[in-house]
Amino acid sequence: MLVHLLRSHPEICSHAEVFTAKQITGITGTYLRKSREEAGFLERLSWERDRDPIKFLYKIVLDLQGKKIAGFKLKHDELVLPEFKMVRDEIAGDLDFRVIHLRRENLLRRFLSHFVANRITHTTLLVEGQPPISEVPPVRLDPLECQRDFETTLKRDAEFRDLFARHRSFSLSYEEMIAGDPEKMVGLQNFLGVSPRKLTTTTKKLSNDNLRGAISNFDELRSHFAGSPFAKFFENA
Repeated sequence: MLVHLLRSHPEICSHAEVFTAKQITGITGTYLRKSREEAGFLERLSWERDRDPIKFLYKIVLDLQGKKIAGFKLKHDELVLPEFKMVRDEIAGDLDFRVIHLRRENLLRRFLSHFVANRITHTTLLVEGQPPISEVPPVRLDPLECQRDFETTLKRDAEFRDLFARHRSFSLSYEEMIAGDPEKMVGLQNFLGVSPRKLTTTTKKLSNDNLRGAISNFDELRSHFAGSPFAKFFENA
């Protein structure tokens, strides 16, 4: 959603996940157009990335393409992998990078979305015009798996906030984006150094707002986390 919001701004080139273990799919702008016009273009670009990721970062990913600023999405899941250490270290050492720390305030909702997307629907993004996904029946979440995920998420967030502590940074939550907080959105654009305007997206919300209805063992989970720092995720469900 954040990638698409930023893409709606005429001064921003916003790539998605261009650093992954798979072939590049998240590239945008002129490179996306080339991929549609030239057979094998993404394969060649992926080879170039894997051969020299730092050159790919500065030559391709940060190519302004006539915009004022360029950026990309990089998840904690990739940042912790050994094969991305070179990219991680490069970004950590280059203070010209500005870092947007994106988070979920409710880690239970984050884990539920991750669980459903990876194990049931295999869909992480849906935009207007695409057929809707089938209704997902209530799922059972293992309390210990939930707890491990909560702890890992918080640990990684703290780890990378520390790693990029010297960088100019901006903290944004998914919930703030959904709410469309005008002050927060203007603050984000000021942080990026672009002229403030209304950001738009065609992405559609996939998750069920009713946690009790989406999780078959909701009461079991709530009892497991009662009295813990994670109990707040079960409030107002």
